[in-house]
Order: sequence, then C-alpha cells, then structure tokens
Amino acid sequence: MRTMTNGALSRFNPAQPGAQGMKVVATGLLVVMAGVFAVTRTLEPRYPWLGYVKAFAEAAMVGGLADWFAVTALFRHPLGLPIPHTAIIPRNKDRIGETLARFLQENFLIPSVVARRMRNIDVAGAVGQFQAKTNSRASAPGRRA
Repeated sequence: MRTMTNGALSRFNPAQPGAQGMKVVATGLLVVMAGVFAVTRTLEPRYPWLGYVKAFAEAAMVGGLADWFAVTALFRHPLGLPIPHTAIIPRNKDRIGETLARFLQENFLIPSVVARRMRNIDVAGAVGQFQAKTNSRASAPGRRA
C-alpha cells in the first residue's frame, strides 16, 4: 500500500515531522499567557490599565485550555480520566463510517450524478495519453526496458 507523504491530508497526521514542534509552541504560548497573567495581577494595583492586559491573558489561557480539552476529548479521555462524553470518535467510529458511506451513496453516487460525470470523461483519450507517456519513457535514452 502506498502512503501519502506530501498530500493535502498529511497535515492531519500527528506523527508527521513538525507536529511535536506545534505542541511545544502551543504549550509555550499557554505558559507565556500564564506568566503575563501573574505579572499583571501583581502589578495591577499600581497600574490599573494592566487590567486590560490581564483580561486578555486570562481569556487566552481559558481559550487555549478549552481548545485543548475539546480536541483531546474527541479522540481520547483527557488526562486519562473517564470523563463522560469523551473519546467520542474511537467509540463511534463504526457509526461515523456507516453514516458517511450512506451520505456519499445517497448524495454523490446516485445515477444522475454519475451519468453526468461520465459524460464529461474522455476515457479513450486518457488511456491514449497514458500509453504515450509510458512509451516515451520506455524509449528515453539511457533507459532499459
């Protein structure tokens, strides 16, 4: 089986290079916002305008934690705790697959849609172009058949 290395969906592969770097950046930004929050909370009595910066940092921390929890909860139990309504995708993968297959079948694989697409396809021309490319590669200098 051939794997897709640079395809459009490769950015969703958590094992790809760079995914760990993004985790580090996200965690780093969360830590920075926590630091900004702590500093502004300490200095706010002296500089009341820092209340706006503190509110921004607080909102960023809450948003970051909420996003982390939401994404994590789709795929597994956050922090290993069996919290209800988590690990939704692994638990329902068969139902999701069946529903997606039924949607595709009912909306994209109906005879009128397939017939319209087939009318616009030049099968003979595509085969001819494929054979022409194959023949030109086989007859290229320095190439053994």
